[in-house]
Amino acid sequence: MSSFDEIRLEEGQILFKAGEPADKLYFIQSGSIRMADKNTGAVFATLREGDSFGEQAMLQGGIRGATALAGDGTVLLEITAEGLRGLLKTASPILTAVFEAMMLQQNMQNALRTKV
Repeated sequence: MSSFDEIRLEEGQILFKAGEPADKLYFIQSGSIRMADKNTGAVFATLREGDSFGEQAMLQGGIRGATALAGDGTVLLEITAEGLRGLLKTASPILTAVFEAMMLQQNMQNALRTKV
């Protein structure tokens, strides 16, 4: 049984909005995702096939820091925070600790970026 769900999005479709709970992690299989600033709506990053995003799903009380908009022909794999924790439980405890530390560091970098 897979912990991932496949999500297909149309051009311009909103996957999530800034301020919403961050409870899922995504892996781009095809297409692209544009990340838009929560205040201005300006696109500050375009993610492509092979990229992942939504890592705040692993952090307790995480909220989305940006709005995610789909490009043409976007297909994602989606896993819930609970599903990801379940996968990590089957991995080495060291891997889990490293993964959680990386997510915390990414969250801090995102917070610093929004203050600039």
